[in-house]
Amino acid sequence: MVEIGTLLVNFEHREIRRNGMTLRISARAFDILEVLFRANGAIVSKDDIIETVWPGQIVEENRLQVHVAALRKVLDADRELIKTVSGRGYMLVPYTHAAKSAAPARTQSLPADLPLVGRARELASIVERLDDAPVVTLVGAGGIGKTALAVHVAHALSEAAGTCVHFVELAMAESSDAVLATVALALRADVPLAANDPRSLLATLQADRVLLVLDNAEHVIDAVAAIVQMLAANATNLRILVTSREPLAIRVESVFRVDPLSVPPADAEVRTLTEHGAVELFLRRARSIAPGCAADEASIRLVADICRRLEGLPLAIELAAARVATLGVDGVAARLDDRLNLLSGGMRSALPRHQTLRATFDWSYALLDADTRALFRSLAFFAGTFTFEAVCAVAIEPSMPVAATIASLSELAAKSLLTVEFHGAIALYRLTESTRAYAMEKLRHEGDVKRVGRNHMRYLQRHIEDRSAITPHRPHAQSLAHEALDDARSAWDWAFSEEGDPALGVALAGSLVGTLLDASLLHECRERAERALATLETLPAGAVDAVCEMRLCAAYAASLLLTGAGAAEATALWRRVLARAESAGDESFTARALWGLWNAAMTRGDIHAALRYATRFELHADRVGVPWQKLCAKATIAVSLHCFGELAQARERLEQTLDALDAHGLPGPDERNLAVDPRIFGAGTLARVAWMQGDTAFALEWMERAVNFVRADMLEPSFSHLLAAVVVPIELACGELEAASRHLALLRSQTALNRIGGWQDYGECLAGQLEMLSGRAEVGLARLEAGLVRLASQGFARLTAPLICAYAQALVENGRIDEAQNALDKAQQGRALGDHNFAAELLRVRGRVERARAGKRAAHKSGAGETSLEAAHRYFRDAMALAREQSARLFELRAALDLAESLMDAGEGAQVSVLLRPLSTCVERIAAGTRVPEARRFEELLRIAGAEQMSPVGQS
Repeated sequence: MVEIGTLLVNFEHREIRRNGMTLRISARAFDILEVLFRANGAIVSKDDIIETVWPGQIVEENRLQVHVAALRKVLDADRELIKTVSGRGYMLVPYTHAAKSAAPARTQSLPADLPLVGRARELASIVERLDDAPVVTLVGAGGIGKTALAVHVAHALSEAAGTCVHFVELAMAESSDAVLATVALALRADVPLAANDPRSLLATLQADRVLLVLDNAEHVIDAVAAIVQMLAANATNLRILVTSREPLAIRVESVFRVDPLSVPPADAEVRTLTEHGAVELFLRRARSIAPGCAADEASIRLVADICRRLEGLPLAIELAAARVATLGVDGVAARLDDRLNLLSGGMRSALPRHQTLRATFDWSYALLDADTRALFRSLAFFAGTFTFEAVCAVAIEPSMPVAATIASLSELAAKSLLTVEFHGAIALYRLTESTRAYAMEKLRHEGDVKRVGRNHMRYLQRHIEDRSAITPHRPHAQSLAHEALDDARSAWDWAFSEEGDPALGVALAGSLVGTLLDASLLHECRERAERALATLETLPAGAVDAVCEMRLCAAYAASLLLTGAGAAEATALWRRVLARAESAGDESFTARALWGLWNAAMTRGDIHAALRYATRFELHADRVGVPWQKLCAKATIAVSLHCFGELAQARERLEQTLDALDAHGLPGPDERNLAVDPRIFGAGTLARVAWMQGDTAFALEWMERAVNFVRADMLEPSFSHLLAAVVVPIELACGELEAASRHLALLRSQTALNRIGGWQDYGECLAGQLEMLSGRAEVGLARLEAGLVRLASQGFARLTAPLICAYAQALVENGRIDEAQNALDKAQQGRALGDHNFAAELLRVRGRVERARAGKRAAHKSGAGETSLEAAHRYFRDAMALAREQSARLFELRAALDLAESLMDAGEGAQVSVLLRPLSTCVERIAAGTRVPEARRFEELLRIAGAEQMSPVGQS
């Protein structure tokens, strides 16, 4: 029962009373009153009223005016509560008898406190959280029960002594001004004054303890966030409870995720079924309409099954239960496949978007941008959990930027339309069955079912066919396009059994291993290829053709590198492929073998060998290769030069090659004989080079372009390589720890999902660095140390120098000086193999080791302290000189900063300004709008040096 002026209105029973007497008004007039009341003081346009009260009908405006006049007549002395806003519509001014007194308006617009099922624990948790947090946001999907929880929290606190509760319904507010006006009206503030100065709202919050509930905020999230932040910052006695389908994303917010009601497992005993909130809610709602329904065990089991299929969503359960009166439990269960049409007919007192399941989804869908809507529709074919790779393969076109896909997935998750689950490091996505039904309906309306369906079929086929990305020239007769992967496995097992045919088994392996590799079943590919090759050695010469042998060797070599096994064995296999290819005159496999040998050399950190193979690859491509292959070969040389420390030359070659690749466009069908895209590793390397050169803005630009070059049909291992070698390290170095954390989580998910051993352990090392930079030095050092040990055991030396530098520096800071020295000594082996791109950094960290040793000896009054300090300064200066020679300005700055700190500690501060001033321009380029720590160190050292020079001691 609600007070409106002198009237008592019961919207659920559609009844109006004054002084105990029931008043008669038309159904349309009552509907108009309800629409205005639900707007909670906001202006409702004439069109919106007509659409709600007369849906789908053409109605003259004068009919609306007649019913409004009738309402005003019923209100009598309070007729002015219905305001006509010229040119905009009507509004109902909040008004109760309580408002006329000085007592707090604690129940002025508080909805009825209906029974709450299965939420006792959540209710207590929210009340407890409001004691500690100024703002709590209840976040969850539409129909999950956020408003019901908020109402109960409001009633619980309104009954507490001294608590003043204001409940504000924002569903009808469609702009920032409307939000502000709605809140102002609820707080009895001056609306025009609040519009000009929102801080005037604070004057209404004078009670000792105030709770402000803002219900349904997702469609005006930015406006609500701004108001909430202002109120929370200035009213210490205020607690704010918000319900929304996405968080406010403000600093003071505590997010409470509202989960579905509990559902029983399929094998639960009947006596336990009603203990679950979903079943209890269904039965309570159904029996309120049809007493005595679902009384037998079979019906209750069927109710439990319905609740599982509805995944515990309270709104869907209530709507389904309401249909029991006409369809029975059996009828409801049988029609759940058509749930969007079945689940309608909600309470008349509910908001329009809560009266049907479809309307609930419509509300969320309308809040998405066009790209995110398109992605959402395209997820309709995923019946269970799916991966990021699956999204890229099915839901987007290969030309769509991967970065945009990541953003849209994040948006869907934020708006509670997509569930993200983590199984260890692997991220899995899922749509509820109801959400998927709605997505499919939208997909059909857009006429896009066939396109997405084909994409989904292609994705599934790629898991059971040999696409030969690693093994070109596959005869179509050996394709597994029409065989299930399990069937191929069964055939394999028979071939290698006692009654089988090993020769046929090896021939089958030639097709199967490519399928397994393409399906990212790397370990299975490795095991089956290894066994097939071992069997091949026992077969008579000529039993299996050279193409099959090359396929097995190529797939085995690739899987060895990707699973983190020995790079030396992979090199031997690629040499075998090269020998067979050159003997057979197979130019395609020759190119693939040269690429594989280059890749294996890079993994070993043998840059001399990598340059040799890159040069041979370029000569081969220039002689017989297609344009795309020629450009790929040029990129391998540039990348090798980068690792060799020739940054300027590498950058020039990369820029030329990438320009040529851009002009060339995507490779044609006759050019796709390599499982790599040179634009990805070329752009990524260019970003690294620019970062090392101190050109941060350029580096970040190319880093993003590299990510966008990743195509859905060639996601791995290129994507993991790019994240591990480029994106996360640059973000860590630039101080962008949040971005690094997000991309690191994606890297760990992808490498764990695909079991890409080398980059998986590399990711653990990066996670250790992130821990250290986040203030958890001990935990981070342990993770980094363990990761480096695993990489070394695999012979994985690609780009490990920066990790060793970070490790050695952390050891120094922990006083483990000798261990740091040993780590750096081992890293020197890389320089013998031509890995020079972090040579300046290794020298710099050696300087830090010697400086720490000098400090330790000085503390023990050892005469050798001065010698170690001189050695430290020599290392710093050598690092600066080498970095300058390599044009690695970032590394030059780092060495200069370490030298400056050491000079300052040694009492030679006068040299600091002379040392650092010439690097000012370099610092400006490196900072480039990021939070790079070097810029802050630079400014602090100059400040201290300047202060010392101005002091009396400095002047003397």
